[in-house]
Amino acid sequence: TVQVMVADVKERGQGRPKGALEHRVLYRAGDSVPRSVPAKQAARGWWRQRRVAEREPTMKCPSCEKDPAEIEPVEDGEPGMVMCLDCGEEFTPADPRAQRFANYAVAKIMAVRALKGALKAVDLDVGQGEDALVQVTTNAKHVAEGELVVVALEGAIVPAGKVVGEDPDAIEIKPTSVGGVKSAGMLCDSPMLGWVGGAKGVLQKLDAAAFSPGDLPPLERPR
Repeated sequence: TVQVMVADVKERGQGRPKGALEHRVLYRAGDSVPRSVPAKQAARGWWRQRRVAEREPTMKCPSCEKDPAEIEPVEDGEPGMVMCLDCGEEFTPADPRAQRFANYAVAKIMAVRALKGALKAVDLDVGQGEDALVQVTTNAKHVAEGELVVVALEGAIVPAGKVVGEDPDAIEIKPTSVGGVKSAGMLCDSPMLGWVGGAKGVLQKLDAAAFSPGDLPPLERPR
């Protein structure tokens, strides 16, 4: 584990709210820490280290259109708001999962009914409550009531992030009938979600302590 030292720097910068701003700057153990560091430069280094460490996605600034923009959280702003360190614009970035996982949802298995052969009819809560369950027909193994899974619903592109017509494997999910039973979607394995790790054909399950029905799936496979 890399230990860090923390220093505080302050600056009243252009395009920033009035008053002194405080930035936390991370240094590797053994680094010399200067007495005075320009806040903008220091904050850039801090955010770059944090983004790499936490594997956070980069984003485009809607004002100066720099892509990727160097950003930092706005402490006194709305939740999720960030500031572009190049132009000072404050904005709330779009969830990077929204486009990739359009019409995907974390779902809770409410009931499983055996059909002919290996087929099963699965009732899913996708965040709309028990009065609006979604039925999916699947031949996936090890499907049990109470588990959290990911479902690709009508309009979803599988694999996630691909484009129909450009990728030979990409398909759009449409309501269908499997074994004479209606199916409104498809349960997902790891490759269908574009995740690294996880076997093809093995249903990807999520931790109920970290996710809820109706959530978007994470960008990477949970460890």
